[in-house]
Amino acid sequence: MRTLLLAVLLGTCGLAPVSLFAQSPRALIDEMITAMGGTEALYALGDVSYVYHNARGASEERYIFDGEVSWGRSKMPDGRTRVQYFDGSNARVWLDGEETEDESQLESAFFSRKTNYYWLLMMQKLADPGLVYTSGGKRTVDGIEYDIVDVTFRDGVGVAKDRYVLYINPYTHLVDQFLFNVTAVGRQDPILMKYTYDTFDQGVKLPVVRQSHAAANWEGDLSADGRWSVRWITDVRFNRGFTKESILK
Repeated sequence: MRTLLLAVLLGTCGLAPVSLFAQSPRALIDEMITAMGGTEALYALGDVSYVYHNARGASEERYIFDGEVSWGRSKMPDGRTRVQYFDGSNARVWLDGEETEDESQLESAFFSRKTNYYWLLMMQKLADPGLVYTSGGKRTVDGIEYDIVDVTFRDGVGVAKDRYVLYINPYTHLVDQFLFNVTAVGRQDPILMKYTYDTFDQGVKLPVVRQSHAAANWEGDLSADGRWSVRWITDVRFNRGFTKESILK
């Protein structure tokens, strides 16, 4: 009775959100994915194309969700046009229209294609098998008390055993920011990433602005010698009807 009375009083006072029972880390992840529009709605859209921007320029990106097929076209620093393609298993690269077998280019394409795909759809992919979720308690940032979920990969899952510390907003259930490392390129120290979302077809949400800064520790303090960098996407279009063949054209 006292618990019910407390819930009623808090609700009538407009104090939200209130959880009388702590949610499991996996439940928080599932709730977040639902807030993102859900995986079924995303994958029903079939594919996506968009333009990716950063301080160095822009690239065209195309993905097929089934099989995680990834294509990208960009300008290299030397002015050549580079096309990278990943069919879900193998990478291919064209420089100014000529296919190359250069090992460094193929390795770069394999990493970039998988990484770019992951960054766009990371939140939905947090439901993938092989992940380990641990509660990190709560942390307060800018007046919001976030639920913290620490995510790692089981042995043999993924290219590298990275770590993600997610800050889940209790009001929107979205991940406003997270800490991560990139062990595949030797980056063990954490980076702080902040996401800004937009809503697209079928209520699907995607991050449209990403702001990152080197972190001093896994508690989220910023590194004194770091600086903010910004990446953003535009011209997002779904259901283009891409196949593994047509995505190359």
